[in-house]
Formats: sequence, C-alpha cells, structure tokens
Amino acid sequence: MFAIGVFTGSLILFICLFGISQAETSCTTNGWFGPNCQYQCHCAGSAPCDKHDGSCSSGCHQDWFGPACQYARLSFTTSGGESWLTDNDDTTCNIGNTQSITVTLDTSIPLTWIRVVVSEPVHLDQIQLSYQLSGSSTPLACPGLRKAKVDNLTLDIECTTTEPVSGVTLSGSGVTGLCSLYISGGRNVALKQTARQSSRFIPDGAPNSFYAENAVDGVLPGDNGESARSTCTHTVPNTQDPGWWNVTFSQAVDVTWLLIYNRVPSTNIGRQISVTHGVSAQ
Repeated sequence: MFAIGVFTGSLILFICLFGISQAETSCTTNGWFGPNCQYQCHCAGSAPCDKHDGSCSSGCHQDWFGPACQYARLSFTTSGGESWLTDNDDTTCNIGNTQSITVTLDTSIPLTWIRVVVSEPVHLDQIQLSYQLSGSSTPLACPGLRKAKVDNLTLDIECTTTEPVSGVTLSGSGVTGLCSLYISGGRNVALKQTARQSSRFIPDGAPNSFYAENAVDGVLPGDNGESARSTCTHTVPNTQDPGWWNVTFSQAVDVTWLLIYNRVPSTNIGRQISVTHGVSAQ
C-alpha cells in the first residue's frame, strides 16, 4: 500500500521485473489486453495490440519496450552526441570505430536490466556493461550479471543495483556494431489497482469528477483542463487536513520508483507531497 498526501494527478509506480506472463484472455476493451484487461497496450502509432499476449505488429511506442511493450524506456543523453543511439530506430547503427559509449540517465534510479540491438550477430558477445552511481564517475561492474538472447541481433542484460544509477557504459569491440540501447524503468504496477482517498473535490456542474481510481487508470491528462476531471484525482483543499490518497496492490510488489503527473501544469507539484508505504500481513 502506498499513501500520498495532497494528491492531484495521476500516478505510475514502477516495478522492475525480467519478464511478463502471457495468458489467454477474453479482453475486448480497446487499448488493453490480458486477464481482466489488466495490461495496457503500448504500440507505436496507437495501433492495437494482440489481445492475448500484448504484442504489437507496429512495434512498441518509443517510450516502451520489452515483452508486450510493458517496460518503460528511460531517456538518456550520450556523451558524444551519438544521434543514432537516441533516434528510436534499430536500423541506424554506429558508423565509426567507437568501442565505448557512456550515457547519462535523465532520471537516476536503481538499474535492473537493459536491452542492446546490434547490426550483426557477432557483436552480441563482444559488449561489456558497467555503470556509475549518482554523484560518482567510478565505473562499477554489475553484480550477478546475466544475459538472455532475444534473437540474433538482440540481447537482454540483467544488472540489478540497490542504489540509484546515473550513468551506463557499454564497451568492447561489439560497440562498433551497436544500433540501440534500451534501459528499463520497470513496469507500471499501480495500473488498475485499488485506490482510495480522504475526500473528493467536486467542481460545480461536474459531480462525477476526481475519483481516487482515476489516478491509476493509465490515462494521462491532456491539455484540456476539463479532461483531467475524468482521468485524475483531487482531494478537497483544506489547509488543516491536507488529505491523503493511497493504492493497495493485489499482491506484494517491490516498488523501484514512482512518477506523479499533475493534472495541470504547475511549479508547485511535489512541494507538499509525502509518501509512506506499508506491508500487509499474510
């Protein structure tokens, strides 16, 4: 269970796993798949995904990757401005002799796994991975590193850390054939979970607004402020009691980080938010 005070938006909680189950389903809702339509499609061009396994014939949306396109892709910048590594195109590759590339994550979080795509199979076994912790430039080797070959040109590398990582370095002769790097931000485990809140702000003329479950419906608010009423939550403003919002998971999860979207552009988001968590007795 997570509780957040003064909550006025949408929430994504990320858990970092190394796979996703694929089960038969009778989901008929557009944009969703899996048992009880519990998973959200993340296909390129808003194309529909397979209702059984979530696969996308159009490929994953640029912000997602991995099995069923369920893993958030962390954004990063490259030390040498390698545009071919940040163009979301697996067919554009290293055109030089560079054998070492360091990227800096836009958001420092604990590392779990990455995916690399190369131009030729020979390069897969010639890439080494190291990382730098936040506030440090010292390269560190991955504890318990494991690799899983996805296909002849794609390799997943598990590298689990407990502390936030700010940078990732790929080195070795295989980097000369590197085409794409995906760094996992995990899966959104808050999606469609049970949400509650201390109160509900009800605007004049809009009685069906700002329910607690709106924050975990997987839909982000648009530029139209009124659309946020149906996809965001908002507790009653009260300076004496700032209110609370919480989400209870259907099973135990190990949350890596959380991402909160405000319902309207604001520089005040996060200034009055406190987060607590608890573990239910089994």
